[in-house]
Amino acid sequence: MSLKFGIYLVEQRIVTAEQFCGLVKIQQESTRALPTLALQKSLMTIRQVANVLEAIERSPEKDFQRLAIEMGYLHAKEAEYLLQVQQSTAEPIRDLAVECGLLTERQASVLYLHFQKNVSKKNTAAQTPAPSPQPTAPATSTPDAATRPKQPNFRRRPMIIENQNANA
Repeated sequence: MSLKFGIYLVEQRIVTAEQFCGLVKIQQESTRALPTLALQKSLMTIRQVANVLEAIERSPEKDFQRLAIEMGYLHAKEAEYLLQVQQSTAEPIRDLAVECGLLTERQASVLYLHFQKNVSKKNTAAQTPAPSPQPTAPATSTPDAATRPKQPNFRRRPMIIENQNANA
């Protein structure tokens, strides 16, 4: 969901595509490697990890997870578990955007709440079949502004300074 929130920020023009790519790069660098996790979780020995890494050097098209399974060091369920642990250790794009100064804590909270509401609406709308058209009586009144849900004002988005040294 973290990447989807990042894409949402780009679509809303809160961050640029380049800034989003930078956040993803930071996120990937902060994520623990599968060999490290396999050792930490005692699923593989140091020798087994070294053997898999040597095999990756010989066939770089294969990944750690697949080779560890093929070599008999991990079962498929263990490899899946390692992936889940790896994904859970990744720092969320939301937090990274605040840490890098692209958003304030408050902006990140408001935008994330709005993102969650939109995603849940889209997911339930996609799962629910559209009702068949039925004749209805004309509406006697429209809902007033007080009963409609508030939408965030994206015109008041944060000022993001790309290069602070350009004006100095």
